[in-house]
Amino acid sequence: MILIVNPNNRLNSPFAAIEPPLWAGLITSDFIRRGYRSHILDAEASNLSLDQTVVAIRYFKPSQVIVVVMGNNPSVSSTPKMSITKRLVEAIKGDFPTSVTGLHPSALPEQTTKELGVPVLKGKIFDGTPSMPWAYINPDSYRSHNWHCLDGSPRRPYGVVYTSLGCPFSCSFCNIHALYGSRDVWYREPQAVLEEIDELVKRGVRNIKLWDELFTLNTKHVVELCSLLTERQYDLNIWAYARVDRVSRPLLELLRQAGIKWLAYGFESSHPNDVNKRATVQEARDATEMTHRADISIIGNFLFGLGCDEETLEFAKSLELEYVNFYDIKPYPGSDMYKDGTDWGEYSQYKNSQSFRDKAFEGFFTDERYLHRTESKFGAQAVEHIQKMLKFGKPLEVSTHTN
Repeated sequence: MILIVNPNNRLNSPFAAIEPPLWAGLITSDFIRRGYRSHILDAEASNLSLDQTVVAIRYFKPSQVIVVVMGNNPSVSSTPKMSITKRLVEAIKGDFPTSVTGLHPSALPEQTTKELGVPVLKGKIFDGTPSMPWAYINPDSYRSHNWHCLDGSPRRPYGVVYTSLGCPFSCSFCNIHALYGSRDVWYREPQAVLEEIDELVKRGVRNIKLWDELFTLNTKHVVELCSLLTERQYDLNIWAYARVDRVSRPLLELLRQAGIKWLAYGFESSHPNDVNKRATVQEARDATEMTHRADISIIGNFLFGLGCDEETLEFAKSLELEYVNFYDIKPYPGSDMYKDGTDWGEYSQYKNSQSFRDKAFEGFFTDERYLHRTESKFGAQAVEHIQKMLKFGKPLEVSTHTN
């Protein structure tokens, strides 16, 4: 049996999401399709310790182990997951043939092999566009992001579905292309996507993430899929990634009819050209206005460390968004910003001081105007939730990635 392992690097916060391991799932599906006996061990969903994960692997007595270095947010969660991966591989590689795959190993295959002493399976190692193997995955084991359910709805069960893989853009901070080996985009047949969503709905799932790096890239694809979803009348709570220069008012209205209630925009900075975003501040403001008019909530992603932090914070506040993620920019392996010799120190994602980001996070979510808007839209319980989140002590650094 081939055992696909998702090591546990869960953010220890009740406000963070626990997402189904899509990349591990697609690899498993591909092996099953090819006639191999395969299984997923999701240590993150079960919150297993390193020792417990090793015990579980030995219980399965696999003929081969593949450790998948991916998380909720592939572009910023793969490198930090290398620390636990290194320890896990060290504990099992003498007992079972072991290899690793995922974004960081694909970006640095030779270095990873040297450090871990096992082979790296680079890039998109499965064929085509398989579905998630939901027969092996229980949606009740997962929970959505806290902001996804600010209306107070239950965060479990939770499902993740993709309709495309890949991104054609070249934002300098993003390393997702190291995973795919190109800037190509692969699309699933909309009917196959709908069949997977049908299965999730049968299992009680209402909260769904569309995993696509850029869901709104291909208008024809989106229109066909959303038209099918609208016909279902499922009353879903879906979120997806979008770019401010890849939306229009008619498209946004169609998204909302299909059950897409949140869009994640990578606004990044008050100077987006600094990261080769190739989208303007005015486009960001126009997209925000159109999205809100379509009754879709927005989670905005912003980067600090580009030399315009105060201006970027004011830009974030001026958009009047429902939620934000604030990141310190990092040169992740595989990105255009990455330079050889960068000291990651045991792959710590946040090595430098986070004082500005932390203060900005607190300032944004304690602003009376923000709290008033939140209560007006989602209810008093949403404000109470935000206040509890702030008392917990730190931002949810890896809740989504930027686009």
